[in-house]
Amino acid sequence: MSNLASLTAQRDGLLKKILAIEAPGNGVEKILEAIKNQRWYFIKNKPRILFDRNTGLIWANLHTFNYLDKDGNYYASYEYLDNIISNYSFGVDGFRVPTCYELWQAVADKTIPFHRDCDAYWDLLGSAYWACEYNGDIRSKNLDYSGATSNIGGYTVALFPCSDYLIQNLDYQEIINPYNPVYTEKERLQFTLDLFTQNELVPIFNDEAITELYKKLYFEKPQLVEQLQELENQIKQLQTVTLLSSDFDYTALLAKYDLKAIDASLIKYYQAVQQWCLELMGKVDYYEEQKASVIKDFNLIGLKLSKKYEANSNLTEAENTLLCDRQRFFQKNFSLGMNSVKTKILAVKKQADALEYRIDEIDEGENSLRELAELEQEKRASFAFLAENTAKIIKNALRKIEYFEANHTFVMNAINIWENWTEGYRVFKTTYKEDMKNDCEDDGIEEEIWSAWYQDWQQLRYAIELKMQPVIERGLCGSMPTNKEVKTSVPEQLIHILDDYKKQIDKFYKEERKGIYQKFAFQAGGDLQEKFETESSLYKFVAMLQSELQDIIFNCKNAEDRVWILNWANSLLDIQIDEVLKFVANNDLQKISHTILDEFAALKQKNYDIYLADAKAYSEEKARREKAYNSLIFKMRKDLAK
Repeated sequence: MSNLASLTAQRDGLLKKILAIEAPGNGVEKILEAIKNQRWYFIKNKPRILFDRNTGLIWANLHTFNYLDKDGNYYASYEYLDNIISNYSFGVDGFRVPTCYELWQAVADKTIPFHRDCDAYWDLLGSAYWACEYNGDIRSKNLDYSGATSNIGGYTVALFPCSDYLIQNLDYQEIINPYNPVYTEKERLQFTLDLFTQNELVPIFNDEAITELYKKLYFEKPQLVEQLQELENQIKQLQTVTLLSSDFDYTALLAKYDLKAIDASLIKYYQAVQQWCLELMGKVDYYEEQKASVIKDFNLIGLKLSKKYEANSNLTEAENTLLCDRQRFFQKNFSLGMNSVKTKILAVKKQADALEYRIDEIDEGENSLRELAELEQEKRASFAFLAENTAKIIKNALRKIEYFEANHTFVMNAINIWENWTEGYRVFKTTYKEDMKNDCEDDGIEEEIWSAWYQDWQQLRYAIELKMQPVIERGLCGSMPTNKEVKTSVPEQLIHILDDYKKQIDKFYKEERKGIYQKFAFQAGGDLQEKFETESSLYKFVAMLQSELQDIIFNCKNAEDRVWILNWANSLLDIQIDEVLKFVANNDLQKISHTILDEFAALKQKNYDIYLADAKAYSEEKARREKAYNSLIFKMRKDLAK
């Protein structure tokens, strides 16, 4: 029987089973009628709970729950009741001590399964005193007395927890109320049935036949329908031509192979592997012809990225690691390697060819039976797994090509960014450092001083460098839709403002840092004033960065993109605050009051997330933070001047 015929036969068999379940007389009417006549339900797949149709509450199954202590006595202390509940696995969340009204509503009509028919009172399993919540406290309700609030006291108690987990955010009791004129009786019963099915519960009906009917309709039938849909999809795929793309379904190609027979025969196995590889190679060759220009561009990028990273002696170990990891990231995501794909597939075929050759060699010898048996016992991948793996290799490569084709500008810009930022950091570590050294030495500034400046500069530059790759990664994950149309993508805008921030930092250290030092060099306590003025100047660039970020954030259509950008930028927005706090701590500046320091540290607690839905509120909060920063810096400097 062919694969298509086999699938068709399986589909017809499933259809018969589904139609049998849906046959006349097997509808939901019987189940709704049973729900109408039954209040309490034990749950087949949740044996530790009991469901109340009238309230929607679930209660502990007292046949399995320790409603009395381990010695069979009432619990003497209320304060441990919550621990007893939380340490017991009900299979459903939200269990707690019931209110006195919930408890009385459960026992009042004496239908609850734990009530004894011979008992004239409302006791459960022979116990009269039960824990309940009354006026905000845990108390004892004596079930020998009628009414929710009668005979409430402080006695020892049994424990009967309940939970409203199933009906949270639902008007369940209002909807099923028989006096509710909005809903018909059938709609009210259906609401209870939906509560069962939506929470995948299997209620145990008084009539076992109804329980079985419920399981068939709401558990067996959906599984059969899902299997039927899968078969329908497989049949459809067999009846259509499969074109090679990153989302092509290799199983459609695989359908014409008899997997069981292939895995049972070594000869059929190598023949199938050879055929499979040739078929894939043919599709890859045709695809390359169609995408020749795209692949050529991709290969040019691959050449740039293929060179092995060589550690630079001017960079620290952490900096070399950063640039090396960054290059590996770009290699992985932007190098195509289509030739590598074909090499891998041909390597698989070569192994199948070798298997054929070995069999031919054994046939020429005198110990063929033993040698064939040994060959047959060797471990090798199943044909289905081999096919899946080769398809994965192709699909991963095609996915890159398709992304490159759809996002050509972003990819090319990303490569340029990688080249420019990598080279720029090397220049920063050599030329910029040497320029600072020469400039300072010309003015007689000691190495100890200017090298400390460069260390601060390097710390900022490294923090900025860390922010580039995450933006590219986010760009590869998909677009970030905007409210207003923009010429460049959001990730490219973020890289642009990050680059501007970097240039401002560079300009400050090259042109302004020395002047601040010279301004305070011969003043008492001038080194402290110098530090605070430096940080205040640097914070202006942070404020400018945040202003530019604001425009990007509030043009993003999706809230998750706004949150991502803010989380991405947070460490940069706090860097000057962190630097001041660290400086104060390291220098033990007693003159600065604790009140000012506490207020300054509190700036870090400003949570912009809560303003992401309102651009005006965000802008106002940003302005308040900037004003507070400048004011507190002034107060610190004023304290130091005393």
